[in-house]
Amino acid sequence: MIEKFKKAGYEVVDFGNLADIYVINSCSVTNMSTRKTRQELSKAKRKGSIVVLAGCYAQEIIDKPNILNADVIIGNEEKKDIVNIVESYINSNKAQYVLNVSDISKVKKYVQKDKLTKGMNIRESVKIEDGCNNFCSYCIIPYVRGRVRSRNLDDIVEEVENLVKSGVGEVVLVGIEIASYGKDLESSISLIDVIERINKVKGLKRIRLGSIEPRVLTNDFIIRLSKVEKLCPHFHLSVQSLDNNVLKRMNRKYTREYVFDRVEMIRKYIKDVSFTCDIIVGFPGETDEEFLNTLNGVKKIGFYEMHIFKYSKRKWTKAASMIDQVDGNVASKRSEKLIDLSKESKKAYMRNFLGKKIDVLFESYSKGYLYGYTSNYMKIKVKGDKMLWGLQQKVELCSIEGDLILGKLSQ
Repeated sequence: MIEKFKKAGYEVVDFGNLADIYVINSCSVTNMSTRKTRQELSKAKRKGSIVVLAGCYAQEIIDKPNILNADVIIGNEEKKDIVNIVESYINSNKAQYVLNVSDISKVKKYVQKDKLTKGMNIRESVKIEDGCNNFCSYCIIPYVRGRVRSRNLDDIVEEVENLVKSGVGEVVLVGIEIASYGKDLESSISLIDVIERINKVKGLKRIRLGSIEPRVLTNDFIIRLSKVEKLCPHFHLSVQSLDNNVLKRMNRKYTREYVFDRVEMIRKYIKDVSFTCDIIVGFPGETDEEFLNTLNGVKKIGFYEMHIFKYSKRKWTKAASMIDQVDGNVASKRSEKLIDLSKESKKAYMRNFLGKKIDVLFESYSKGYLYGYTSNYMKIKVKGDKMLWGLQQKVELCSIEGDLILGKLSQ
């Protein structure tokens, strides 16, 4: 959307600055995300500018759009036409709000937007699919993002090539459910084929995977991954729980034992790998014993980072009508326990690398310090010259400083 506005002659400014048009690209996966969306809409509207609501929340409130502080409301498939839609609103003398939201469930093929030709950062995300077919009992995503739609592989590769030419060193493969890539295509192609093709792009330093569902981690997938030289040894697993009863109620089609087994196999084939994850606490019916299974499960795996979410009741989902909804105070206490464990686990993982020399791709510079990430996703801070921004350099890791590691450039 930024690219489209730029091509149409608009200047993009920081969201906190005064602007003629504000675009809120919304999420609605939790109640908190929708609350934040409404807050941002209200802030923007108070400035007297044109306010555009785009994305998932627009899909969710299609039946009551007039309650929002938005002049233009567009769905996920309409983002590609955002400039035309906004300018049509302006040319209509802003008579009333514009609602342009289609039924996402009827969209069966990936709609190719303009390919990115230039990166804004050293690390850029490349979208490879949209939608999800899993229908987890807590999740609204299939209703607001539709079914799995895989992007054409040649288009993906071309975008990566363009980004690398503009100076991008690392690409992150993202989507709603990238593990399902190819399931909607007639040809026999899957996520691993995408990764192997991108690995051949000249000049690209790293390939990082976005969140993946554990079932994609077959023996063949892991073995083929281990041979991808540009792959970052970092896996963000969408596990959600590590108790089998909770996983069953969530309609997650794997067990805790399967996750343990897959993690063990990845560690066997891929060196210095790190694991991060998403965990939901306070899911309907979650007992103290079931939570303890998750707590002990994450200890067993030793995640580098964990994103902890308190269960959020969402309309249209089966979990919203489940009995035994967990008290909010109980969910908060469980969340705090996992957050504390996550901090301990992160420091324990980082300590394993102190004194070692590791490649770091520098992504930013501030007040005499370069900041970047190792391939296994540890954040590093190094005193150095701004000229090294965007380069990959060998760094000796010296000490832990908060949630990052202080290092020095290796001679």
